[in-house]
Amino acid sequence: MNWKKELEALVQQSAALVERARSVAPIPKLIAPIAPIAKASPPDSPRRLSWGTSEREHISKRVANFRAHQERVRRERDEYFSRTMQRTRDLARGHGSDEQM
Repeated sequence: MNWKKELEALVQQSAALVERARSVAPIPKLIAPIAPIAKASPPDSPRRLSWGTSEREHISKRVANFRAHQERVRRERDEYFSRTMQRTRDLARGHGSDEQM
């Protein structure tokens, strides 16, 4: 069978490749050994990030900013709805033109 001959040839090629790899001089290590890292002692007390205000005040400011943003978005959405509905009513009555949209 032909595949058995091909398999035997592949095994012989692989063995020859391994022999050549063993006969080649080893590559010198170019990487310096890693020095051990000294363990740092834990701090006595955890540090708090200071933003000049307490954490509660910081959260309150963020909530207030979020509420103001949501109110702005709601107002803009209502204004857009009103403008769009007014244009639609005008077009339905035959007033105005498509160019305003």
